[in-house]
Amino acid sequence: MDGTGAGRGCVRRPASAFVPARRDYGRTGAGRVLSALALALALASATGCAPPRREPIVLKPIEGAPGLANRPTFRVRVVRLVHRIRPDAPVEDVWRLLGTTDVPYEKRGLWSANDLRLGDGARLAAERMNELLVQTSDRTVQIAELLVRENMDFLVTLGAEREDLEVLWTDAAGRVSGRRFSDAQPGLRLVCRRDASAPATVCIAFVPGVTYGAEALRWVQTESGPVQRAGRQEFTATDLAAEVRLAPGRMLVLGGRRRSPVSLGGAFFYEQRGPDLWAQTIVLTAEEVPLAKVPPGTTIPFLPPAPGP
Repeated sequence: MDGTGAGRGCVRRPASAFVPARRDYGRTGAGRVLSALALALALASATGCAPPRREPIVLKPIEGAPGLANRPTFRVRVVRLVHRIRPDAPVEDVWRLLGTTDVPYEKRGLWSANDLRLGDGARLAAERMNELLVQTSDRTVQIAELLVRENMDFLVTLGAEREDLEVLWTDAAGRVSGRRFSDAQPGLRLVCRRDASAPATVCIAFVPGVTYGAEALRWVQTESGPVQRAGRQEFTATDLAAEVRLAPGRMLVLGGRRRSPVSLGGAFFYEQRGPDLWAQTIVLTAEEVPLAKVPPGTTIPFLPPAPGP
């Protein structure tokens, strides 16, 4: 999202809780496009500061990748609810307002074993959640809208980066494993795709994981072969990967329990800030955005949403 401002000096882009780190392993030459964009931004900053203007980011279809221009695009709305846990003022459990998703029973059981929660709801659940937010003190709401292409993964971060993060998890075979991460950022990696059996339904696949360590050049396997890209190391709880079919007018809710501070749910969705414990919940909605058909060799206008007040 772009920032806007006026007056003297530079206006810095505000830090966001959501990091839409997009990838597309089927695009050849994407690194060159991004490198050119980064170079242009660096030259602009070196020549002086001017009030930023909201102009479209232009993406050019990659030669040799037929159908890229016609790939479905989805608008994903990410709402992050954070509230302070107060023993003297218990908050109504929003999870009882939600229904179960179409995730298989065994997968839901594995999520529960790792203190992770998921559910879905519609208009009535959303209205009641809004009422609870108004009645709840010590809470914050952060909203981001992302435009993502089909099968391009993006990251929703969960809270601030942790200097030290220790987690235990149970895999599909019932084995318990543990690991300690330094400079760790927990999050959810998501992918959207069109449901062939129901065009208005969006399939959202998601998996919890941790980005950690210092940034460095690493080898990444793509369809065109191994390439080097700058990035941090990633741990993914692959056994917990799941997919939900989200029909129009429905929302997906992701969160955790705190039965253990080192479980995936307890470590990812709860933060200790001094003497206070804060819980967070992620609410997702997605819809396909119709884009005009673009002739080969031309550009696709891609305008990020304007920042809120």
